[in-house]
Amino acid sequence: MNTGQRIDPRFPIGPAPQNLLPSAEQRAAAVQALAAQPATLAQVVAGLNEAQLDTPYREGGWTVRQVVHHVADSHLNAYMRTKLALTEPCPVIKPYDETRWAELPDSRLPVQVSLELLTPVHQRWVHLLAGLDEQAWQRPYVHPADGPRTVEQLLTLYVWHGAHHTAQITALRERRGW
Repeated sequence: MNTGQRIDPRFPIGPAPQNLLPSAEQRAAAVQALAAQPATLAQVVAGLNEAQLDTPYREGGWTVRQVVHHVADSHLNAYMRTKLALTEPCPVIKPYDETRWAELPDSRLPVQVSLELLTPVHQRWVHLLAGLDEQAWQRPYVHPADGPRTVEQLLTLYVWHGAHHTAQITALRERRGW
């Protein structure tokens, strides 16, 4: 159903959620969604040729290839942030310049490199999250730009993050008829 509203191609599923996952069942569902992300991302880029992979998902945006490598970069960082939050008293995490990372030479590698990297990272991350107790979900960390966060908020953000970038690529494929 088209409501006549134009979807912002930068945020095809909307902005990052601010809500928490107050129940164990909601967190378990989010962990399972996180577990599925590497396979889902691989499916959405399957069959794309080199020219398609080097197509920006929107005008002025990253290419599909850069988006895939960005997801790997970001989720590696998120996994480490999770471990820091669980093992240190309120660590201040180190942000990174995503735009500059997307311009580095490794962002021109085949997407399969990052897809293969995401699978074991997510396996470890999901196993870690699935074993947390209630107190661990509330463990804090500090993002210098965003302020205090919890492990629970990190999970919410990265479930959205993976779905967000997958939707960007899916929307491009739909627009182009790929």
